Amino acid sequence: MHLRALTALARASASAIVVRTPRATALDVSRPARRLTVTAAASRRDDSIHNLDAQYDSEPAPFVVVKRVRRDDVGALSDIFLSTGASSVSTTDADLGTQNEKEIFSSNTFKEAASDAETSRVWDSCDVQAYFPSHDVARRSIETAEEILGVTLDVTHGSSKSNDWVQVVKDSFTPTKITEGLYIVPDWCDNVDPSAVNIVLEPGIAFGTGEHPTTRMCLRWLKETLARRGETELVVDFGCGSGVLAIGALVMGAKHAVGVDLAEQAVQSAIDNAKLNGVEDRLVTMLGDGTDAGTPGANAQADIVVANILIGPVLDLEELFAGYCKPGGSIALSGILFSEEQSGAVVEKYSKHFTQLEVYEEDGWACVHGVRNHEKV
Repeated sequence: MHLRALTALARASASAIVVRTPRATALDVSRPARRLTVTAAASRRDDSIHNLDAQYDSEPAPFVVVKRVRRDDVGALSDIFLSTGASSVSTTDADLGTQNEKEIFSSNTFKEAASDAETSRVWDSCDVQAYFPSHDVARRSIETAEEILGVTLDVTHGSSKSNDWVQVVKDSFTPTKITEGLYIVPDWCDNVDPSAVNIVLEPGIAFGTGEHPTTRMCLRWLKETLARRGETELVVDFGCGSGVLAIGALVMGAKHAVGVDLAEQAVQSAIDNAKLNGVEDRLVTMLGDGTDAGTPGANAQADIVVANILIGPVLDLEELFAGYCKPGGSIALSGILFSEEQSGAVVEKYSKHFTQLEVYEEDGWACVHGVRNHEKV
């Protein structure tokens, strides 16, 4: 899975970023809690882009927010912004923080020629935020967008204190408490608790920053399972994303881990993050779908298999995962909803090769875990 709650559309050299309100202290998510993510606060957000004061032209990092853009217009509006001078564009759910908020996670948020809402993987109504080098460029870009789309856009504006986009992104991530004694820490932050297990990550394109319930549940399960099992030779993290689960297993005591992912960016991210934690010599990464017999752990060698992916692959890959996991080994599956249609279907599907199947739940998401039996694949 990839980071996609706030996925930015990028073209050419434009660099997409995600902006969240900076938090001054560690985010404690050791207990289930509703996650609130909001657009960065703007100065004088009630002003219209059409009435920009000249005094703001001296500010180094102006941005605009177009409110409640229809799903069908998001891709076109983003393209117009990027082609007329925007340095980056990001999108959020216009209903974020309300009872109508909708979780959407996909790596192809702006898939071309999407035929329906599920295929397009973007909210019905979006807030689109764009950063520009100057207010003049922003004004011209808005005017161009209105002319092309034939609409009057609901626009607010503001200015960041810095045009260092890397710093803007860094400020949006702070240490996250997963459970007692376990934190995910951005590599530019100090450890909140030096005596705790601190998984160091460089948040980026790959999914797995600790802010989503599925990542948190898998990490808690890994912590409990590794403590219970004692010596653990090999952990397989399928759909590794940032590598957080494989790396977490290693820093919590596993001897070796394998990270498998279809996305080259995810594999590179896992490699980079392994280096930040000093475990690169114990992590093997594989670019592919995991069916290669030469993949480490593929021949019933894994003590632990963890897959935080999506319901479709979870159901389709039951035999593959059973083939990875040695008898008596443990498995955890997430990226699925807590419902009869999803977590219930996973329990039913995996009951052939796994016993002691149980389900964790947090914020409507599920983690199904169990123990490999001796049934042959």
